[in-house]
Amino acid sequence: MSQILQLDALVMAMACLSTTQTDLGGGLMVPPSLENASASSCPVSALSGLTTRLQSLSREISGVKDQIGSLQEQLVDLRRTGGHPAVALASPSALGSRLDLNPDSLDFEPQLLATGGAPPAPSTPANCVKQQHGVVRIRVRSNVEPFFVFCDQKVRGGGWTMVVNRYDGKEDFNRKWADYKIGFGPLTTEFFIGLDKLHQITSSDNYELLVQLQNRKQELRHALYDHFSIGSESEQYRLNVLGKYQGDAADALRQHVGKKFSTQDRDNDESEQNCAVQQSAAFWYGASCNLSNPFGLYQQLLERDYDGFKGILWHGFLDGPKGSLKIVRMMVRPRVS
Repeated sequence: MSQILQLDALVMAMACLSTTQTDLGGGLMVPPSLENASASSCPVSALSGLTTRLQSLSREISGVKDQIGSLQEQLVDLRRTGGHPAVALASPSALGSRLDLNPDSLDFEPQLLATGGAPPAPSTPANCVKQQHGVVRIRVRSNVEPFFVFCDQKVRGGGWTMVVNRYDGKEDFNRKWADYKIGFGPLTTEFFIGLDKLHQITSSDNYELLVQLQNRKQELRHALYDHFSIGSESEQYRLNVLGKYQGDAADALRQHVGKKFSTQDRDNDESEQNCAVQQSAAFWYGASCNLSNPFGLYQQLLERDYDGFKGILWHGFLDGPKGSLKIVRMMVRPRVS
């Protein structure tokens, strides 16, 4: 008997629907006839129950959309790294099961909508501050798509977003513009975050930059800049802002301020030569190719030094022309005012 009453309520509510719709929110559309209907033609109990159920389904759909966005981001990373999925992708039936579309579960008993509306969905963090250590999904602005980053919570108070990680030479950094634009390498090993994402991050707030370096003698150095920002692709990802320096690795980035990013197939430097080709790397090169080269060739065989400033160099710590640093890590985080 209860099911018959529910069905009657559903039919009555659906009979009130017209072809002209207005937005209820959450992607659901409700006709004006529901809002303006009289109690005799559209009982409040039926319409209230139907609307409540629709809002519940809307929240479920929103959650599934977030999962799909997360899976899509993983697929992008897999395509660029050639790796294998860390988790199995959910099947359509599995996603559908979350929506609980069993007719027996529909409830059209009289209910009143809460004046406060549905509780807000958990928001995606804008950065790595107060997040877990490891891979985290962030959204730097509400109008841009979220993406995954590696958050470091173990260095200098944490909150850092990893930009570059080099320590074993397994990832090739001698790449073209398209690769540097979107980034490359798995976030849990050697990688570069990508110039597009780096621009989105550093233009969303005031960010500081930390560079960690280690040579073959296991000497650790660092360079900390209290402000760092790069331009968009239309600006050739120009190194726009570099704040005050402190550290013991030398202020090696200062001579690269105002320079555009160059790769082997996009010569934006101020030299007569193509520095990216000459150095077998990519960077914010200027008039001289023989300065810092943190994206240079990794020296895996220590007895065979790279010559010609092609190794991983940091001017003032390891100048070249021979040799290569062993570890390079670059991280950014919002600057505390």
